[in-house]
Amino acid sequence: MTLTLTVAPGLNPDGFVGAGAVRLIVQPFASGFELCARLGLVLVPARDLGGKIVHAVLGNSPSARADIEPRDIVVTVDKAPWDSVRRLTFSDRRPSELSLKVFVARYFAITNIMVRVPPEPYRPIEEILIEARQVVAMRPMPSKFHYTNPRSDEWRELLSRFRRRRRR
Repeated sequence: MTLTLTVAPGLNPDGFVGAGAVRLIVQPFASGFELCARLGLVLVPARDLGGKIVHAVLGNSPSARADIEPRDIVVTVDKAPWDSVRRLTFSDRRPSELSLKVFVARYFAITNIMVRVPPEPYRPIEEILIEARQVVAMRPMPSKFHYTNPRSDEWRELLSRFRRRRRR
């Protein structure tokens, strides 16, 4: 089976199409962002963290269905460090599954998330590129918010109780 596709200027069509298999690849995108069109992710490299920070999750994408959200950090893909992953080959006949190790910012926890990738792109690549450009235009800078443990207040309260008991 041979797939053909027109890709916007500046992006490598080999990253999106293959003969007999569809490939996942991260392409450099506007202003230092990266686009993973097959998963529907706009990413920011996180060299200090050893993964990639999710800047945006595109609508109705495999990542959106897997409940990945902005500010999550994808650390590994199928047990391989994200930085060492260049291409992953998927079936062009049936859905494939990817196991992502993700730091889920809203829960301040690391977990494995299974992403089911359909054999065909979830939307035409041109539409994915348009949506990704719109997201970057609306939020041109990565979030500067610090990650905080939502349970840290509980721990502080618990420790303060123990300190009060020791003083008595």
